[in-house]
Amino acid sequence: MAKKYIIFFLLLAVLFLIFFFQKNIFLGLDKIRLSNQALTDLRLENQGLRQEVDDLKIKLNLESQPYLTARVYSRYPFDDNQTLIIDVGSKDGVEVGWPVLAAENYLLGKIIKVRADVSEVRTIFSPDWKNEVKIGQAGIEAVLVGGRQPTLELIPADAGINPGDEVINASPDLPLGLFVGKISEIIPQPAASLKQAKLRIDYDPNKLEKVFIISGYEGIN
Repeated sequence: MAKKYIIFFLLLAVLFLIFFFQKNIFLGLDKIRLSNQALTDLRLENQGLRQEVDDLKIKLNLESQPYLTARVYSRYPFDDNQTLIIDVGSKDGVEVGWPVLAAENYLLGKIIKVRADVSEVRTIFSPDWKNEVKIGQAGIEAVLVGGRQPTLELIPADAGINPGDEVINASPDLPLGLFVGKISEIIPQPAASLKQAKLRIDYDPNKLEKVFIISGYEGIN
C-alpha cells in the first residue's frame, strides 16, 4: 500500500515538474517573441529617425542657402510658362545655372541666360527640361521631362509608386532634395519594362508674380 502512495506522489511530482518547466518554456518563448518584436520596432523607429535626420539635413542645407527674390516680367510662350523673364541680372550678381524656386524648396527651373537687368529662366514646363528625380520614401529613380504637363519617365515597371508620392530632385546640378511635386496619375504602359507618371504641382504657374533664386549655387562636381 505504501508503495502505491509513493508511486502516486512520484507521478504527481513528475507531472508538476513537467507542468512547471513547460510553463517556463512557454514564458521564455513569449519573452523571446516580445524581444524580437521590440527589436523589429526599434529598427523601424531607427530607420524613421534616420530618414528624419536626413530630411532635416537637406532642409538645413537649403535654408542656409542665400535667396534672391525676383519679379516675373513676362512668360514665353504665353500661358505655357516654358521660359520666364525676371527682373534681376548681372548687375545683381546673377549667374547662369542658378536654381529658381516657385516657393521655399519648390523647384521651378534654373537661369539659362543673364543680361544686365534681366535673366531668362527655363522652367519644368519647357519640353527642353530634363533632370533626375527620386520618388517616394523608397527613392525610386526616374527622369522628369518638362512640358505643359511634366511627366516622370524611365520608371521601372515593378517600382511600387502611387498617386500622392512625393518627387524630389536628384540631379547634381541642382540642390539635392529640392521638392518638385507629387505623382498625380500613373500612365499605363502595357507590356512595357518601364512606366510613366504625371507630375502634380500645388501652385498655378500662370499666377507667379515672384520667384526665388538660390544665389551662389555651384552644383556638385
